[in-house]
Amino acid sequence: MKADPVDQLGLDQLGTSPFRPGVSVVIKTFDDSAVAARRSFPSLPELLLETLHALETQTLPPQEVLVVDSSPGDGIARVIERFSTTSALTIRRLPIDLESFSYPRALNLGVQAAQCEVVVSLSGDATPANDEWLETLVAPLRNPDVAGAFSRHVARPGSRLSWAERFRLWWRYRSEATAVRRVDPVFSNASSAFRWDLAVRFPFDESLAELEDYAWARTMQREGYALAYVGESQVYHTHCRSSLRTLWRMAYYIYLRMRIDARMSGG
Repeated sequence: MKADPVDQLGLDQLGTSPFRPGVSVVIKTFDDSAVAARRSFPSLPELLLETLHALETQTLPPQEVLVVDSSPGDGIARVIERFSTTSALTIRRLPIDLESFSYPRALNLGVQAAQCEVVVSLSGDATPANDEWLETLVAPLRNPDVAGAFSRHVARPGSRLSWAERFRLWWRYRSEATAVRRVDPVFSNASSAFRWDLAVRFPFDESLAELEDYAWARTMQREGYALAYVGESQVYHTHCRSSLRTLWRMAYYIYLRMRIDARMSGG
């Protein structure tokens, strides 16, 4: 009989002892101030400032914050400079050319610069929603069989979401529990934690424009590792797209996953 893909390790095997590893947080961002005014949504520099404040209050403070910035200007740099004058956080900006930017390339750059045993990935439009976000996100990694973990996405307060976006959130992130999986490769680098040594041995696939997280998770499971979904670790991460656009993106991602599955299976 085929094993249940969820919780095959057993949640009791994750352990209950305190786990407080060194953590490098990698934030991938861009100064979109020029176009943000056209939308009813904060700009990425504004969201970065909100995220940095949220990192200050975490029950497990990160040892360093690496901001991978593909902006042609200095908007993100100014946010970091102003924030650093009054914050105890160690923040470094890692510039990357806009022309060569991709999500996996930016994340690999952050991994290469990271100095801690655990790396946490945050999208520029993702903000920790509670003070336990980081501590609960990395907790499953106390088990050496767990390669990575990802957060539950929730709607940002005051955001106006289409019905399709609300459905997407409910369908994918409705559970508030922790689930450990060896088969299902669903993963999200919008808010994820993973072992630095594994990300160095198995870097994110830079030939992919998107879904590098899914491909990496599939590789980890193929190598015998498990992944964890952590419902207690909540992050504000939603998209203010129309329902039609959201449904199109959902269908497109299904297509991309099928292509990745076929390529990794040798099909």
